[in-house]
Amino acid sequence: MPKIVDHEERRRHLGGAACVVLGRTGSAGMTVRAVANEAGMALATAQHYLPTREHMVRAAIDHLADRVVRRARQIPAESITVEVIGQAVRQLVPLDEERTFEARVWLALTAESLVDDQIAVVLAESEVELRANLERLLALGQASGDIGAQVDARAEAAALTTLMDGLTLRILTTGLSHVDACQEIDAHLVRLAPEQGRPIGQDRLRQPLGDVTPVD
Repeated sequence: MPKIVDHEERRRHLGGAACVVLGRTGSAGMTVRAVANEAGMALATAQHYLPTREHMVRAAIDHLADRVVRRARQIPAESITVEVIGQAVRQLVPLDEERTFEARVWLALTAESLVDDQIAVVLAESEVELRANLERLLALGQASGDIGAQVDARAEAAALTTLMDGLTLRILTTGLSHVDACQEIDAHLVRLAPEQGRPIGQDRLRQPLGDVTPVD
């Protein structure tokens, strides 16, 4: 009986291998051969799934997104509150070993995008999707009254993206502590609370992180 091949699983496996190679050697070392070796897969097989550099980059980004969404599914969120937005933000800031690995891969791709138009396009598409998801979360929170009506959801989604990018860079390159990063996140989130609602206390914003309902 012929062996049944799970093609999607192979692509995911190669995407994970591409992330490991990127984190270890940067984009310059991300070749099909290096990814195949990391994946423990024949070169010809890897080439079938990732025939071009763009395919490798997309596979790596898809793998990172899958990791974030998998964590996000662990957070119960009956409504989109300020706390939930805070948890969503923290999922994309390097506050532990797993997220630090993801951030290092992301920064390697970001640096390469300055000289590689294909990578720049992929990253730009990813950011548009992130901002759209954040905007949708904020709009849902406003609809339930848990996020202030005064918040411009589109502008705030852009501001949160900028906040996450800046904190990620500072944590990885300038030694910003996790405690200080969380304090900056908390200070930013206060402005999302309903103006006439109960103030969101800093102690509540610093509760242990879970995850947020995934955004598709």
